[in-house]
Amino acid sequence: MMKNKRLKRWLTQMGGLATAALLTLCNASYSMAQSAEDKACGMLKFVDFSQLENGDAATSITSATYVRDQSLSEQDQLMTYKYSILMAAPVDRHVEKLPAHCNVEGYISPTIRFQIRLPAQENWNQRFLLSACDGFCGAVQTHRTMAGLVRNYATLTHDGGHSGIGFDGKWAKSNLQGKIDFAYRANHVLAVAAKAIIASYYGESEEYSIIAGCSKGGQAGVMAAQRYPQDFDGVIARGPTINYTKVNLINCMDNAKAVLDENDMPIMDASYAGFIHDSAVAACDALDGVTDGVIDDPRRCEFDPKSLSCEVNDHEKCLTEAQVDTVTQLYAASYDSQGNELYGGLPIGSEIEWPWWVMPIPGSPMKPVHYYAATEYMKYVAYPNESGIDNWRDFSYEQEKARLTEITPLMDADNPDLREFRDSGGKMIVLHGWSDAAIPAHASIKWYEDVMQFMGGVEATQDFAQMYLLPGVTHCGYDATGPNVMDGMAVLEKWMAEKQAPEYIVATKKDAKDMAVMRTKPIYPYPMQATYKGSGDISKASSYRLKQPQAD
Repeated sequence: MMKNKRLKRWLTQMGGLATAALLTLCNASYSMAQSAEDKACGMLKFVDFSQLENGDAATSITSATYVRDQSLSEQDQLMTYKYSILMAAPVDRHVEKLPAHCNVEGYISPTIRFQIRLPAQENWNQRFLLSACDGFCGAVQTHRTMAGLVRNYATLTHDGGHSGIGFDGKWAKSNLQGKIDFAYRANHVLAVAAKAIIASYYGESEEYSIIAGCSKGGQAGVMAAQRYPQDFDGVIARGPTINYTKVNLINCMDNAKAVLDENDMPIMDASYAGFIHDSAVAACDALDGVTDGVIDDPRRCEFDPKSLSCEVNDHEKCLTEAQVDTVTQLYAASYDSQGNELYGGLPIGSEIEWPWWVMPIPGSPMKPVHYYAATEYMKYVAYPNESGIDNWRDFSYEQEKARLTEITPLMDADNPDLREFRDSGGKMIVLHGWSDAAIPAHASIKWYEDVMQFMGGVEATQDFAQMYLLPGVTHCGYDATGPNVMDGMAVLEKWMAEKQAPEYIVATKKDAKDMAVMRTKPIYPYPMQATYKGSGDISKASSYRLKQPQAD
């Protein structure tokens, strides 16, 4: 209104009194508009969502507040940025304020707490984004919804159906419903509830629904595509725990046994990780044709920890015989008594993430995270009731496999059958860092190869589901030596809208201080990978050969 030249000229002629009166009228109209937004948001508390999915998704709104201007602290800005990287939907590193939105909190029966932030009507991109919780869940992490809101998504996150901190599994003791909610139900009923809340608030449905997450949150997207293929149009699964039982009870268990002695004291702590990593990179960096501080494909690397032994190494830092054995075990795959591989070892190059995850921090009384993930899962999650195993070192996956069959189907997302998801038009992007020490990429590769086998080959699978292996990128992608920032969300949306599968994703490495772009690299969908020519240019190649298809 104030842009109208004739009106401005009239106000100038009439003087300050008319100007003040008109501005008062404008402010009153603006206040009425604000009140309408407040009312629309607040009215969500009075909408009956108790009969969603015939009551199975019974939802209660506990608060609904319209937020006009929310400033973010430096810590909030950092965490919002980190979660945006996790979801492959990056935002600016310094987002000082959140856009106006309706902040809704509530729960779904019996105990699934959630938060959904609904952008102002004029800003909403007509998309719903569920940011799935990770680890053992246990809390509503609000920075997830902040990250999605900045990109104008109606964004929801949740606590997995229980309360807990870190890898505390006590919530699962004698709690079958809690395990089911955590395993898969929470994300389904939340999709149902969120779509109903969105329709009630905006008066229209979303154009696309997307689930994104890392680790358990990445597994959530894969699980949703398998169990509820109509829930989401798009999936971004980063570092997914495809075999949730195996990663905890084989990978994490064996790593903990390798690092801790019989008295549960560390054979080596995280102070060795940098030394080992630098040595591994020096041995294998140039195998891809360029020396850039990144091991492109650890499977091609033949780094031997014995080269770091104090017997042959005259450097200031070296490894004892016991420590050489520990590192060798960490790199090695786990096998059963018949020689069958159960789970791949830690990739060479993942040492940058061994601190905290695999090795204890020097001076800390805490054991590595893999110890807690293994023992808490064994005690409280893996069995219907009690495990009956007093000493965690006595656990053997091979011996216990039969007793695990009641819970394993709930937790594992290794089914290669994605036909219903494909037929519903769904699109999936799986991202896994080669330097991921928390969840090694081997299980994702094995599952995706099974998918290609089941779904009719490489091209048939890549038409709706693609996996990208990221050199030098750690778990969930924030800390990395290789290019780790990519807008997978934009790629996914273009794929859904145009029905044309992407050829590659551009990954970027940024300076941690000023966020300047240091390098970029195209990442091709597996089994393709970038190869370097003598000129330094990048092309793509594949050495993968699909097995002969089997009968459906």
